[in-house]
Formats: sequence, C-alpha cells, structure tokens
Amino acid sequence: MKILLSNDDGIFAKGIETLAMVLIERGHDVYVVAPDEDASGTGHGLTINKPLRYRKYNINGNFFGYMVNGKPADCVKLARWEIYRDVDFDFMISGINRGANLGVDLFYSGTFGAASEAALLGVRSIALSLSEPFDHGKNYLTAAVFAADFIEKIKDFQFPRYKLLNINVPNVKTEELKGYKFTIQGDRNYKENFDKRFDPNGHEYFWITGNAVEYSSNYHSDYYVLKDNYVSITPVALDLTDEKFGLQIEKELNK
Repeated sequence: MKILLSNDDGIFAKGIETLAMVLIERGHDVYVVAPDEDASGTGHGLTINKPLRYRKYNINGNFFGYMVNGKPADCVKLARWEIYRDVDFDFMISGINRGANLGVDLFYSGTFGAASEAALLGVRSIALSLSEPFDHGKNYLTAAVFAADFIEKIKDFQFPRYKLLNINVPNVKTEELKGYKFTIQGDRNYKENFDKRFDPNGHEYFWITGNAVEYSSNYHSDYYVLKDNYVSITPVALDLTDEKFGLQIEKELNK
C-alpha cells in the first residue's frame, strides 16, 4: 500500500522513523512529509503569513522524506497537491506522537490536525500516539507494529467521508498489550497555570503549564481503556454539527 506519514514532533522524531521502518519492512511504499521542527500544539493550523518551503531529509545518508517549514496540516496539503500530487495514497498515518492524545487534546494536537487534514482530502487517515509515562523508555515499536497489523486488517474498508481514527497505544512491550477496544472521546481536560517570569529587561512573559484532569469515570472512554493496557481506537467525525443542541435552542426561542 501507499502510505503517507507526517507528525507534529518533527521529522527528526524517533516515532515517525520507527513507524516508517516497520511499514517499509512490511513491503509498503512510504512517503514522509513532516515539519522541520517540533510543531506540537499547533492543531489544524495553516501557514498563511510566510512562504512554505520543503527540502530533502536523510538518515544515515539515505533519503527518508521531506521536511517542511510549516505546520502538520501544511505538510499534508503540500504532500497531496505538490510533492506527491501523482500518488494515490491508500492511508495517511500521523505519528507516532510522543504522548497520548485524549479528550480535548484533539483540538490542540498537531498530530490529529495532520490526520484530520488528510480526512478532509479524502484519504483514509489515522492519528497514532504512544501514551505516557515514559519512565522506562518509549516503546514506539509497539505502536508501529500495532498500526502495521491494523491497517492490514482494514485495508479493504473504505472510511466514510470526513471520518478518521484516533489511536492511542499504551507505552508497553507488544506482548503486554491486552488487545484493543473501540472507545469514546473522554472528558479529559487540563487544570492550567500560567507561570509568570521576567526577561532581563524586566518584561513579563508566561509559560503555560498544567495537569490533565479526567472529569468522568466512563470506562468506555479512551483514557480508562488505555490505563488498562488496551489500545484505544476512537472513531472521529469532522462534521461538528449538533442537531439536538440546535433543536433545544429552537424550542426555547419558540416558547
């Protein structure tokens, strides 16, 4: 299969290198187009106030892919309409992200932004992340092998329009995985703080910090499934219309 890869951790990240290696070993044609620096937290943003450029990136003297001076969604657009405009991709995988993308993370994640851009362009897409904690290293190989096995199982299934999958893999060895479960997007948000500091000229600046907070105990959510060493697979729709909400407002207005 022809598989486009991107991420938000940057083309230098170990996650995307591991994923590409496993997919190539499985006999797939892999096309890498990723940011030239860490673009975490950029969501589905696009670069519109400066020109986009791309150039080749080699690993150990061998061509690996193209690096772009933009955001993850920029990379997918450039790959589809310019760099590989004659390639009909079977799948697009964004990742392997360093850290889980759960709950509201989807609104901020550049990993998810790249995958959702591919979905908008009609390519079957997956956002792939490896969960924390990383106390004993990062098992990117576990996530890469799971993804390679999974796309083989669904290779003949055509995703509905504007639908994609958000997959989170526990940071364990492959043999420690219990399996996978289809999940709902959890109610996980952040209790945020703004760490105020001052530069040498006395001007204040801030670092955003905070801790993740799980507001519900729904054991079908991505957060709880992942904690139990199952891979979480959350089907996501990009049509954000909430008809029920609209009807409730309409009913209120018609009182």
